[in-house]
Amino acid sequence: MGLKAKLKGIKIKKKVVIIGVVLLVAVGMGVSSYAKAQKSKVKQVSLAKVTKKKVVQSVSATGNIEANYRTEIALNPSQKVVKVFVSEGQQVKKDDVLVQLDASDYENQLEKAKISLSTAQSTLNQIQSTGSASEESNAQNTVAQAKATLENAERNYQDLNKKYIQNQDLFSKGYLSKTDFDASKKAVEDAETAIKAAQSTLTSAQTALSNVSSTSSDKITAQKNQMATAQADITNLTKKIEDSKLKANTDGVVIKMDAKENQLPKSGDMIIVDDNSKFKVSVDMTQYDAIKVAVGQKVDIKVKGSDKKYTGQVAEIGKMAQEKADDTDKDYKVNIKINMDNFDDMIKAGYEADTEIIVSQKDNVIAVGFDGIKEEKSTGKKYVYVVDSKNKIQKKYIKAGVETDYDVEVIDGLKEGEQYVVNPPDTLHEGDLVADANKTGGSKK
Repeated sequence: MGLKAKLKGIKIKKKVVIIGVVLLVAVGMGVSSYAKAQKSKVKQVSLAKVTKKKVVQSVSATGNIEANYRTEIALNPSQKVVKVFVSEGQQVKKDDVLVQLDASDYENQLEKAKISLSTAQSTLNQIQSTGSASEESNAQNTVAQAKATLENAERNYQDLNKKYIQNQDLFSKGYLSKTDFDASKKAVEDAETAIKAAQSTLTSAQTALSNVSSTSSDKITAQKNQMATAQADITNLTKKIEDSKLKANTDGVVIKMDAKENQLPKSGDMIIVDDNSKFKVSVDMTQYDAIKVAVGQKVDIKVKGSDKKYTGQVAEIGKMAQEKADDTDKDYKVNIKINMDNFDDMIKAGYEADTEIIVSQKDNVIAVGFDGIKEEKSTGKKYVYVVDSKNKIQKKYIKAGVETDYDVEVIDGLKEGEQYVVNPPDTLHEGDLVADANKTGGSKK
């Protein structure tokens, strides 16, 4: 073979090699372009796994701690305080006397009522024992005796009052002791009471005399009515005297004591005793939350300013919603009372507390994040986008159970371990190819 032929053969081989290289490059570029095209079809999404967990639905509200029971006693501005037996912060027992009010007026009235009752009883006995024949004579004698008694009482009063006026001058100059002066004053007061009693007796006697012409039966009835009136006065005055001893209605602690000895209370002055054997939290809720609450539900409680947590139970739900106004709006709210299960010395009535009422709780149930659920506008059905073994999107309708702000119980439609899309974009559709953005480092599309 000549030199030309050899050179020609070498050129042909070079062309073949070059063409082969070009073809390989072209194929490689095509494969790369295809791969890039395929990759561009994969949508980056955030995935989470369907798991079993505890799902807790709750409603929250802020309120104030209250004592288990509060006794509020309003002081009468017209009744002077004689003695104060306790002070604020002091522990007391039920029926302990807290304050003694001035009951002297009631005591004087009581003595008069007792005398009236005794007189009426005597008159009744007289009517029943003597009969109508000697009634008029007896009645006249009774009037005469009553007049004499009144005259004696008036003379006695004049003498005692004259002496009292003299004693006032002696006392002011320091020649008479306070004990003797007070005794003189008391004697005058007793003499006044005696006059009033004598006047009452005389009035009763005169009434009996004027009625002597009436039938014995009518007289007896009238006298019994007088006795009933006097007895009612005695009962009422006795109660007023007893009520002048202001007592604790419960064991507890005195948290407010406005009474001051030898002073008339001001309008609005109070005595408050709190039963601190137990505490409760009072909160107000809108109807949207209150409608979910039931007596007996468990409650988590946190006192503001403290990290310690307490527990409780719903004890009472208000019978009606009441208007509550804040700085910006008015709303109707229902009052909820929560009994605290545990408390310590740190707890005080009036403290503010945050409460979380457990409305519903499911343990070990299939659940997904709230942000993984979508809803069809046309049907209202809820669904979740899950990823199959080929990394393709499947649309699965679900039946939801307990819903919280974070998780939703799935009663039907999903299985534990399945992967679902979190916050699925509107551009995502069933059949789309996806990849977990958290693993690939890509961005969601």
